[in-house]
Amino acid sequence: MSTTTAKPTSIRLTAAEKKLIAAAARKRGLSPTAYIKRAALEGTEAKGDDSRLDQLERIATALREAVEDEIDYRAVTAAWDRHVKSGANLLTGEEAWRELGV
Repeated sequence: MSTTTAKPTSIRLTAAEKKLIAAAARKRGLSPTAYIKRAALEGTEAKGDDSRLDQLERIATALREAVEDEIDYRAVTAAWDRHVKSGANLLTGEEAWRELGV
């Protein structure tokens, strides 16, 4: 990346796009700006001695995401099992809103 002074740039995103980018950035421990920069500039710089380190970083990131996905899956599965065992009925969207007083 260049060491010159950064100049502001704007892009238009839908609310859904902004939410997805923020979530992906959070998973990688980055700000949305840093995440967008990294995604946009990936592969544009010459590969040097750091190419193996970059590859290892990508593998570690993929592994971390896989572990997070597995943790989420196990939590949801356990919650669903508890729900099924409780015999409680599911609420419709309208019932849920009513219970919340909205």
